[in-house]
Amino acid sequence: MALLTAIISGLANFLNKEMIISGIDPVYLTMIKSALVGLAFVGLALPLIKSQKLQKIDWLKFILVAIIGGSIPFILFFKGLALTTAIKASFIHKTLFVWVTLWSLMFFKEKIKKYQFIALIIIAAGILAAINFRFFSWGRGELMILLATLFWSAEIMLVKKFMKNIDFRLLAAARMFFGALIIFAFGIFSGSFSSAYAPTINDWAKILVVSAFLFGYVLTWYKALSLAPASLVTNILTLAFPITILASSFKSFSLPKSLDIISIFLIFAGIILIIQPFLEKWKINLKI
Repeated sequence: MALLTAIISGLANFLNKEMIISGIDPVYLTMIKSALVGLAFVGLALPLIKSQKLQKIDWLKFILVAIIGGSIPFILFFKGLALTTAIKASFIHKTLFVWVTLWSLMFFKEKIKKYQFIALIIIAAGILAAINFRFFSWGRGELMILLATLFWSAEIMLVKKFMKNIDFRLLAAARMFFGALIIFAFGIFSGSFSSAYAPTINDWAKILVVSAFLFGYVLTWYKALSLAPASLVTNILTLAFPITILASSFKSFSLPKSLDIISIFLIFAGIILIIQPFLEKWKINLKI
């Protein structure tokens, strides 16, 4: 599930950037996508509401997840994406594994073993290789995406805790449906919907495609979180970064640069190292 999430995320970063380049307001795009995906999840989760026997505190949890994971970071990310490149955005977002690992140490008392620490260094080196081991200049766009990433790292901690007694599909539905309502309210007050922009049939086709990617991302991501430690699935998610690089290369009909190839190799090597003990536990053999 985490591997599938990484593939979807890597392609989605590229596709969302193309959507914004085409002229669609990022808040408008975020609201429409979240609304469509939210409705899809509500349909998926309705049969579960009666069986879960939800209490008032559970609805407060839903609102909290929608604020921290389904609205504020989406607005920050897509506004930031409009001001930077898809590769930079993917790079910053993929630092998620660092923040989640730190939060896991603090809140879930997870311990990092030597092989995990080495794997984290290899993955970090792989991500840095993609930007030539140089820190790029930071502006408003990059800062917005970093803040969005921090919000999403906090969301993961909350969701992981809430999943102990709430089905992951209900949490996903709340994240997207209530999040869409919050984004809509923000769009009204910020004036993002006051323009005369009217999507064409071609625009709607593109929106439906990126919405399908978002639905797949949230579904596989939450399912992965319900099955494995947060730090593990977040590390696997870093595979999305080289996928975004490859998608950007294919767009320009060029081969990946040598450092991009090194980046892909290092990220794959680090992830294989970090998941090998789990694979052995599950009787799966994966050799480098």
